[in-house]
Amino acid sequence: MADKIRTAKEGRIPTTLEGIKQFYDDWAPTYEKDLTHEGYIAPRRSAEAMAKCLTNKDAEIMDMACGTGLVAQELTQQGFKNIDGVDISSEILKICKESGLYRRLICDSIGTNKLDINDDTYDGLIICGALGHLSLECFPQLIRIVKPGGPIIFSVDGNSMDTFDHFKDGKFEAALQELVRNGLWIKESYELIPDWVFNRPGHQYVYKVV
Repeated sequence: MADKIRTAKEGRIPTTLEGIKQFYDDWAPTYEKDLTHEGYIAPRRSAEAMAKCLTNKDAEIMDMACGTGLVAQELTQQGFKNIDGVDISSEILKICKESGLYRRLICDSIGTNKLDINDDTYDGLIICGALGHLSLECFPQLIRIVKPGGPIIFSVDGNSMDTFDHFKDGKFEAALQELVRNGLWIKESYELIPDWVFNRPGHQYVYKVV
């Protein structure tokens, strides 16, 4: 769907929960093919970062905003096998289910709402490329479901940094630092990676839950 990939490139994806859900429901049939064609390396780099953080291949990992399973494919290549996923799009999750890569899939939005997941469930969490759609207030929910010492790996493409208001004027870094000051996590690393997607750079962060 050329119109979907063009809309994504131009940063014109709807901003309401219903709009986001509908956009990805409609894009689901060609989503994976479209992004792979565009050289989307974020899933691979995210999985590689997780493999550096967690050497135990039996670790339980949450793939948040999992899409059609590109991250799970890369995690599986790294030897991980206990992977769960959350996404707002029911059509996207149908593709995930068919892949057989996930133990559990949850259809829900990601924000301040409490997900149907117990505290301290996961050894690590990845949220790859979805933060443009999400409120920065989602981070406490992500921290809640990860065990102390577990990594949370998240990435943002350069276009999102330039497009969405919650990344501008230092708001994004301020939100991350506030959680550090509150003793919820610590920063492990940051990396600027060229050609993340759409010939644009990406920003990858690794934080560790306290």
